Formats: sequence, C-alpha cells, structure tokens
Amino acid sequence: MKIYFINLDRSPGRLDWFMAQVAGMDVATVRVPAVDAKQLPEREFERLRCLSSGVNSMSPAEVACLLSHRKAWALVAEGDDDWAFVAEDDIHFSADAASFLKSDRWIPAGVDLVRAETDLARAELSHKTWGEPAGHELRRLKSAQLGSAGYFVSRTAARRLLGYTERHCEPADVILYSPERGILDELVVLQLMPAACIQDMWAPNATVGGSLTSQIAQDRRQFHRSDPRSARRRGIAKLTHEFWRVGRQLASPFRMALLATARQSVFKKVSIELTVRSDTQRAG
Repeated sequence: MKIYFINLDRSPGRLDWFMAQVAGMDVATVRVPAVDAKQLPEREFERLRCLSSGVNSMSPAEVACLLSHRKAWALVAEGDDDWAFVAEDDIHFSADAASFLKSDRWIPAGVDLVRAETDLARAELSHKTWGEPAGHELRRLKSAQLGSAGYFVSRTAARRLLGYTERHCEPADVILYSPERGILDELVVLQLMPAACIQDMWAPNATVGGSLTSQIAQDRRQFHRSDPRSARRRGIAKLTHEFWRVGRQLASPFRMALLATARQSVFKKVSIELTVRSDTQRAG
C-alpha cells in the first residue's frame, strides 16, 4: 500500500515536514504535485464552479484542493494496489500510525474508505463496530465531517470518486463525508478511533501562523469579500444558515437520545494519540 501525499511545488517546508514524519516508517510514498489555485485558469474555475450546488460557493483554493485530490484518486485508480492512503502535507501522524500504513489487512471486506483523521469534534457513528485493529475501533461514519487530510481509499472507491466529481464540484471533505452533497451515503465509510492523523489546524499545541497553517480558509474569506456573486448571496445565505443551524441545535439532543436508545448510532469525539515533537522538528 502506498501513501499519496499532496504537496504544492511552492511549499518545500511542508514537504520536509511530511517526509520527516514518514522517515523510518518503512512505507512507500508518492508525492502528488498539488494544483495551484494561483495558476488555475479562470475558464476552468468557472466551469467547475457551475458544477457546485452553490451552498459552498467554491473559491479557487477549494477548487484547486479538490482537483489535487482527484489527481491522487487517479493514481490510486490506475495503480496495482487494492488500497492506498491519501494525505495532505500538513498532517501530524499518531504514535502508532505506521501499523496501519504498512498493510491493508486490517480493513474489513466490503469497505470503500476509512477516515483516518480527526478534527476532535463529535461524530455520529454506527452502534456496531466493524473491527478493533491494534486496539482501535472501526465504526461506520454517519455524519458530515470536516477535513480531507488523511484517509484510506480503495481502488474501486477512487474510480467512483473520479466519476462522481465529473458531475459535482464541492470541497473535498464535502465530497467524501457529506450525506447531502457528497458521496457518504453511496460508500461504506468507516472512522478509525483513535485516529491515525490530524491536520495541523486542529492539532493540540500547533504553531498558529506557522508554515503548516492552511491558507484555504483565509483564501476563501478573501475571495468571497471580492466576488460579486458571493456578496449578493451573503445576507440571505447567512440568515438561512443561521436558521437551520439553530434548528439543528435544538433538535440534536432529542435525535441523539432517540438513536442511542434504539442502538442505531453512537456519538463520540474522535481522539488521537500524537507523537511528541519539539518545535525544532516542525517545518521552518
């Protein structure tokens, strides 16, 4: 099983950070040159934005991120291995991540994708466990989650993701983990608990403003401030979002209690056990 990690040509610090983490793991790595939003042709951006639901109002950075994941999926789909690990270059691996990266034997049959990361938030998961490899739980993911920084994907699922994103353009994590605007309900997606990796923005004691800090959120805010279409929608979109957010918050405790009582779902925060690293080991 190979690791396909996404890295911009103009981000050598992130490359050094990622390679330092996998050094000594005895795993095969393949660098996937990321699509640079600064070099994304305007015509292609507009074509892809037309494939979006409009809910996410895709920025060039988000489109480029999705295209970068598509490059990784294409390599997986064309490869000889049944499974691969796709990663973004700003993740922190857990202390025991290597045991999952060396082989796919721990992944149950009939599974399409395993979310290996966490944003430390609560997730809705199946009451049933699908396995307990190396003391970790595997449960089916049933709720939308943030982040697309680390996941195991089967060759079959990579092909389906490529086909799906020919017709849909949303942020990569929405494509992977949203039941409404993504492919979550069409695939068997498991969550690894504790997680095997975490994106730098969520990592405890991460260096704010360091070389690993994701620029996508900042680029998105800047884009929407200057994009006339985003400006026209901002008022009503915000009101609509707040309306549904409050409604979901009010209904959530009752829904959680009902599903837990019926043994349909469990609601857990996905933890991670990180290897302790000093600041001097971070990419500079």
